[in-house]
Amino acid sequence: MKFWKRVKNIFGESIETISETTVGLSSLAKLKWERHNVQKEIEQENNKLGAKVYHLFVEKQEATLEEETKNTVEKLKNLHTQLDEKDKDIEKLSEDKDTVDREQLREFRKDLELGGGAIEQIIIDENSPILNKKLLDIKLPKNVLLGAIVRNEKVIIPDGQTIIKKEDRITLLGEKDDVEKAIQFLGKTE
Repeated sequence: MKFWKRVKNIFGESIETISETTVGLSSLAKLKWERHNVQKEIEQENNKLGAKVYHLFVEKQEATLEEETKNTVEKLKNLHTQLDEKDKDIEKLSEDKDTVDREQLREFRKDLELGGGAIEQIIIDENSPILNKKLLDIKLPKNVLLGAIVRNEKVIIPDGQTIIKKEDRITLLGEKDDVEKAIQFLGKTE
């Protein structure tokens, strides 16, 4: 039971990290949403500009084209600057998050290994014996926990009613020997 106590301690220390990661992901999502809105505004302004140019052409007012479109072109330049700034902010936040996540995972994995444990992720393929089964119907080795499932880039916290689907990425946590047995039984590692 020493192993599971160590795992509980590690998870207890990780709660703050998880909270910080959630804040980072929320900030990233907000930036991506803001970028999306700027992109939509650019599309709307491009449509307005095209309509204005077409109208002036049809009305044979090409001489006033520059004067009539000047404000729209200026607004488009400003929007493209905003878009570039959002892209830079997203890239920076993504890099920071990835660096922190990789470091934390390495530390967590190292702590587990020191205590005789392991954490691995498997991908469920069409040959997996657990494909399309409910979690409560799956028999895992005694000292293995099935953790988060990533399905279509969405994290699922499973319960007994969760059905395992093809291409699910499943996190396994437990004593090293039992995790290895589970991998052999369940599917391929990532």
